[in-house]
Amino acid sequence: MEALLAPVINHLLAQQPWARQRLLLHAGKQAEVKVSGQHLRFRITDAGELEAGTEDALSDVSIELGSGALKAFTEGVDGVMAHVRLTGNAELADTLSFVARHLRWDREADLARLFGPIVGRRMHITAKQVEKAVPDTGRRLARNATEYLVHEGGVLVGQDEFNSHLASLRRLRDDLARLTQRIDRVSTKTRQSLS
Repeated sequence: MEALLAPVINHLLAQQPWARQRLLLHAGKQAEVKVSGQHLRFRITDAGELEAGTEDALSDVSIELGSGALKAFTEGVDGVMAHVRLTGNAELADTLSFVARHLRWDREADLARLFGPIVGRRMHITAKQVEKAVPDTGRRLARNATEYLVHEGGVLVGQDEFNSHLASLRRLRDDLARLTQRIDRVSTKTRQSLS
């Protein structure tokens, strides 16, 4: 698995020279990543890239992704990092965390290399528009579905109507409590006058 992931990560690192410079400070060190029972080991090379680590070498840092990390993947790197536990060499852990948070894929450069600069640029712009439109479309669909279920379908109650009904129930509860106290007082007076 490491042999498959390392070239992908190294491709991203090649697009971001600052990241390789940070990793170069830890050349020769090994990191272990634990995900869903899998143990992936990477060693930092003298070029500031990653290569498959070895099982017999002791890892300088251990990165454990908790069960919530994969669920938080849709929230981006920061969402995933909230579910990560780092142990070992603090400087290396800090460097890996920083690189993971800030490493970005230069999609436009890759598309330009494959399809030419003009087509690559247009594909990149289209992809950005789609990325922005999908969440917006999802929010609009959810809002429209809610409005339909409240106003047209009568399946749900609107927030204002719900709050009004809740206030009425509270008033009714308070009136009932006052009535119960009044009845208790009248009962007590009646019992006292009969005695």
